Amino acid sequence: MSKEDYRDKIEEHRQSFEDEQKDQQNLSRVSRMNKNGSPNKKPKKTKRKMPLMTILFVIFILIPFSILIYFLKFYEPGKSIEEAEKNTSEQVVEIDKSGNKTDATGSTGNKKEDDKAKKEAEDQSKKDAEKLAAEQKAAQEAKKAEEARKAEETRKAEEAKKAEQAKLAQQQAEAARKAEEAKKAEQARKAEEAKNAAKASTHTVKENENLYRIALNHYGDGSEATLAKIRAANGMSSNTVMVGQVIKLP
Repeated sequence: MSKEDYRDKIEEHRQSFEDEQKDQQNLSRVSRMNKNGSPNKKPKKTKRKMPLMTILFVIFILIPFSILIYFLKFYEPGKSIEEAEKNTSEQVVEIDKSGNKTDATGSTGNKKEDDKAKKEAEDQSKKDAEKLAAEQKAAQEAKKAEEARKAEETRKAEEAKKAEQAKLAQQQAEAARKAEEAKKAEQARKAEEAKNAAKASTHTVKENENLYRIALNHYGDGSEATLAKIRAANGMSSNTVMVGQVIKLP
C-alpha cells in the first residue's frame, strides 16, 4: 500500500466523520424524540464521538503507523526519500476494482533494485570495514612508534645520567688527587721550613758583624728587646761578639 492510498483512507475517514457530525446537528429535538419511539419518552443519551479523540487518533496512531509501514516496506538505506518515493511509485502493483493485478513487472523491478541496493550496501560495508582496519593498523603503528620513541628517550636519559655520574666521579677523584698533592706539598713545605728553622737556630759570627746586624738579618728587628733575647739565650752580658763565635738564635 502506497503513501497515497493511506492518505485517501485518512481523507475518507475524515469525510465520513464530518458527514456524521452534520447529520447529528441537523436533527431537531422532535425528530430525535420521534426517532426514540415516544414523544413523552426522554430521548436516550447517545455517546457522541469526540472529534478531538479522532484527531488525536489520526495524529498519534494512524500517521506514525503509516510512516512506520512505509519505511519498513519501501525505504532503502543509501537512497534519498525522493528516490525511494519514485522507485515505490514505479514498483507498486496496481489493482483494479475486481481485485486483479494489472502490472506484474513492478515486482521484478523491485527485486532488481533490492539486489542492487543490497550489493551497494555490501560494497559500502566492505569499504567501511577496510577503512576501519586501516585506521586501526595506523593507530597501532603510531602507538608502537610512540613507545619506541619513549624507550629511546629513556635510554638516552639513562646514558646521559651514567655519563654525568662518571664525570662527577672523575671530578671528585681529580679533586681528591689534587687535595692529596696539596697536602703532601704543604707537609714538604713545613718540613723544609722546620729544617731551615733548625739550621737558622744558630749563627756563626762573620767579619764586620755585630749583634745588632745579626738580629736585624734573622728577625728583621734590631730593637733592644730582640738583642736582650739573644743575650739571654747565649748568657752574654753585652752586645760584643767575636768573629767565629757561634750564637744561638732563639
